[in-house]
Amino acid sequence: MLPCLYLYSLNSFVMKIFGHPLHIMLIHFPSALFPMELVCYGLYWYTGQPSFGTAAFYTLSGGVVLGWLATVFGAIDMIKIPQSKPEVLKKALVHGSINVSVVIVYTVFFAKLAGMYPQIQPPFVSLLVVKCLLVLFMIVGNYIGGSLILKHKLGVENE
Repeated sequence: MLPCLYLYSLNSFVMKIFGHPLHIMLIHFPSALFPMELVCYGLYWYTGQPSFGTAAFYTLSGGVVLGWLATVFGAIDMIKIPQSKPEVLKKALVHGSINVSVVIVYTVFFAKLAGMYPQIQPPFVSLLVVKCLLVLFMIVGNYIGGSLILKHKLGVENE
């Protein structure tokens, strides 16, 4: 095993690399890439420039891949929450359910776009509305995840 990558004992909560929690490091990428994909796809709809469609495809690709990685490490962290903290576990389940749902839907969008690549068609307004709702849903999930970090110190301290 690499000396920089280590899994704390079952009494601890998080998987870390160089002392930094992996889940907390990874979640920033889909949190930034999914809204950026919405912006790029919206610009493609507005301008008709295919380069915006290509940019949307690549941002969506990165968001989906890193979203699934964050999901895996978040699940590992969640499994290690002690049963003595049911309120933390419940909040973690809600956070995970929301954000996994968002990643699943974006994965479906990615699969559809990957089938069209490189001839990506401009989106319909209804698709842009759905993606706006997904981004809002993700923000709610991230807010709950942030409260796990700030209020319950999950992922930032050894307990």
